[in-house]
Amino acid sequence: MNKKLKENKVFFDAWSKSYDYPLFQFWMRKFYRPLLKDILDHHSILDVSCGSGEFLRELSEKTAAKLHGMDFSEKMVKLASRKLYGKAEIIQGDVHQLPYGDNTFDDVVSTEAFHHYYDQRKALHEMKRVAKKGGKVIIADINFFMRFIHRLFEHLEPGCVKINSPQEMKNFFLTEGLVNITQKRSFLFSVITTGVKP
Repeated sequence: MNKKLKENKVFFDAWSKSYDYPLFQFWMRKFYRPLLKDILDHHSILDVSCGSGEFLRELSEKTAAKLHGMDFSEKMVKLASRKLYGKAEIIQGDVHQLPYGDNTFDDVVSTEAFHHYYDQRKALHEMKRVAKKGGKVIIADINFFMRFIHRLFEHLEPGCVKINSPQEMKNFFLTEGLVNITQKRSFLFSVITTGVKP
């Protein structure tokens, strides 16, 4: 198993015990809530690295779309599965080898996880692969404005690989051939990058 993948599994398995604590979820909602209005009218949505399933839980209260979640942490998957029983299909898997067929989802979303992916280009390629033609790939990830804070965060957070600047994220999307790329801050410490699969 890749070293960073192993670090992330240990980190998030352990974190699953306190992941839903109100203070942390208050922070996480800042990342994903701006996405809700953009995808509610779609038919199938995949939340990659879904954690405890809070984003999917909120989606399930607002849309009739078919909801799917995937996470590498077995304990996060168990937590999300209990929470979303009958509302979303939750499975364990790796973003670098998504266990879904090509052209499956209207939207493929990752919130506050991209900086943990050990091969970010491959992860984005997989997200694009499972999106339908005309579907959206949406990544909301942390951004603290200053590079030295990013490097400090990368050093201190277990399993963190790289925090990208908005331009670096845009370059990933351009290289992958995504079109109609847009970016916006969802709140002070997060940037949402959206692209469409042609």
